[in-house]
Amino acid sequence: MRHFLFALCATITLNGMAGGEHLPAGARFAGMGYTGLTVVDLWSIRLNPAGLAGLEKPMAGVFYQSHWLSPDLAQQGLAVAVPLGKGTFGVSGDRFGYSLYNETKVSAAYAMRFGEGLRAGVQVDYLGIRLGENYGSASAFAVEVGMQARLTDALWIGAHVYNPNRVKIGGPYEERIPTLLRAGFGYTFSKKLLMTLEAEKDIDQPERMRMGIEYHPNDVLYLRTGLTTGPTQGHFGAGFRLKRVDIDLAVAIRSQLGTTPIIGLNYRFE
Repeated sequence: MRHFLFALCATITLNGMAGGEHLPAGARFAGMGYTGLTVVDLWSIRLNPAGLAGLEKPMAGVFYQSHWLSPDLAQQGLAVAVPLGKGTFGVSGDRFGYSLYNETKVSAAYAMRFGEGLRAGVQVDYLGIRLGENYGSASAFAVEVGMQARLTDALWIGAHVYNPNRVKIGGPYEERIPTLLRAGFGYTFSKKLLMTLEAEKDIDQPERMRMGIEYHPNDVLYLRTGLTTGPTQGHFGAGFRLKRVDIDLAVAIRSQLGTTPIIGLNYRFE
């Protein structure tokens, strides 16, 4: 079983870091079909760093997800963001895998507001892969840039570029980390309903579409759903806002591989 998981992780690497499976982290985004290019959130540091610029208070958060319900394919991480004037600094780190194979990512971001209708962010990521049983390790630095712009009171657009410098992971594989182009919009129908629609293009792979809905019936509860293509995957989630604490739950369902549950916990400082 361990050797099967090792082979599966290696496949994820070659088709993941090197093939376009660079997915956002955070239960809120997962519940909305991995959308959120126009959203202000702590976990914008894993999707579009421009979203950090909209935070009004310092925040810290953690998340955990188990890919296809396997503890050996678990991913966990943390993030901290601190607004300072018109800008926000953010740092995050996460780890995926087990003893024979693991990935790490450490990020530092800075985002700034330009008036009330424009935000931009830049980010530097350290990416590392380590293989057990003396198979070796490899690492690289990637760059991200993103923006959010308001077209009307209800409509925002967002764009994000991951790894425009086209770096390779190095080591014995020399696999190129994917370069991803993302763009989309978020439309607020009311204070209770947000809809997102986004497209993603790995320059070496077919494009993907993502859509998400977040419904906010009261001050505490958030209900979310979404859909992604390439391959098709369904998403469902719920969030609970309790004073300074946010609790987010989500599940991503992929027909051929099964279910991936995600849980997140955020804390807002005064």
